[in-house]
Amino acid sequence: MSDIAAVDAIIRLSRVLERASTDLSLAHFRVLSAVADGQQRASRLARRLALGKPAVSASVESLCRRGLLERQTEQADQRVVTLQLTPEGERVLLVARAAMVEQLRAVIRHAPRAAAGVEQLAALNAGLDELAEQRVAG
Repeated sequence: MSDIAAVDAIIRLSRVLERASTDLSLAHFRVLSAVADGQQRASRLARRLALGKPAVSASVESLCRRGLLERQTEQADQRVVTLQLTPEGERVLLVARAAMVEQLRAVIRHAPRAAAGVEQLAALNAGLDELAEQRVAG
């Protein structure tokens, strides 16, 4: 598979996965998922998701208004605000992840050798994390 075909496939797959979740846009899914994975400060979210702080702030604000995310001030430093999923946020994320996994499995059933490709995509997370850390350090 050429690099261009791989990029096209990833983009198409992201659209398919986004449509699988009726409650969340892909941007909101990414924010909730990152918070669930321990990225509890907006600045860290922006780096991890490779988004600008205004985009993360807008997503966080929207998710807070929907009752899926909440801001908490740290006791040790009142200037520091952390983000936490609400119980409803955890539920919506769990449902969205399940729907996306089911959609991914449907794609895999129709693609030759797709299971190996899924493992390679999962391995890309480590590379993406390392790249994000290099951007911060550089």
